[in-house]
Amino acid sequence: MIEIVWRYEPADEFVEPSPETCAEAVQLINEGNAAFARLGTDTADGQRLVLPVTPEDLGLGHVPGEAPRQAPFAALVGCADARVPLELLMSQSANDIFVVRVAGNVLANEGVGSLDYAVTNLTDLRLLGVIGHTGCGAVGAAVDSYLRPVNYLGVTHNLPLRSLIDALMASVRGADVALQRSHGAEVTHNPNYRSALADTAIILNAAVAADCLRTHFASVMSDSLGVAFGVYDLASRVIGIPDATSFEPTWQAGLLTPPSGTEFVDFIGDVAKSAYIASLLAAEPTAGH
Repeated sequence: MIEIVWRYEPADEFVEPSPETCAEAVQLINEGNAAFARLGTDTADGQRLVLPVTPEDLGLGHVPGEAPRQAPFAALVGCADARVPLELLMSQSANDIFVVRVAGNVLANEGVGSLDYAVTNLTDLRLLGVIGHTGCGAVGAAVDSYLRPVNYLGVTHNLPLRSLIDALMASVRGADVALQRSHGAEVTHNPNYRSALADTAIILNAAVAADCLRTHFASVMSDSLGVAFGVYDLASRVIGIPDATSFEPTWQAGLLTPPSGTEFVDFIGDVAKSAYIASLLAAEPTAGH
């Protein structure tokens, strides 16, 4: 049996960790995701995950009926996909993470406006981040429109859906270029090319969005507030990116600082050449592809 428990114990004097720097916030998230990813794999201590919560976070503070102060240490943009609840994946509890969720974790005006609010008003904030995930349906729709432009014609009059696809198309194009550079133009004929293109684009999209946040909030960036990104692998439950140094299709755990400028070429090139992407290209084709 696996138990994931939020625990409030009145007799305990639990003091919630409050990161002082961006690096400490990243470490807290990385450690939390590592604990979540171990569930079901580590029989010694991985079957029970207890997340302490303070009385203030539950509205049970010193003054009865008084609303708790909002005090997240991170503000994250994530996908609306129901399989990717960020607080749970990072072993965080109430009032820890300020989350903006939208399909494809795209940066729309409303989402950036929400982050603006967080940066301006939430004094405990130490990290802005973007978290994508493998198998993202929104990126998959953009890939389908890219590979078969006739599919795009079907959404041209659906303005909300088209806005999502349009926002993702640059990352799909960048991923396509990187894959062809790494594997040759003939890779586009691989029956698994759609799958490899989608996950490469998912990674690039998260990195690009994080770089955009860094630019947008450049005036307030410091050791006390930084930007990071990662991609949640649905199979391993690890947040990170494919390990470009491994001969196995493993996931390198941990949030990363986004590349910038010309660094993106090397970054996405390493992803495209990774054993993880190679394993997608070499897999047995799934039905319908």
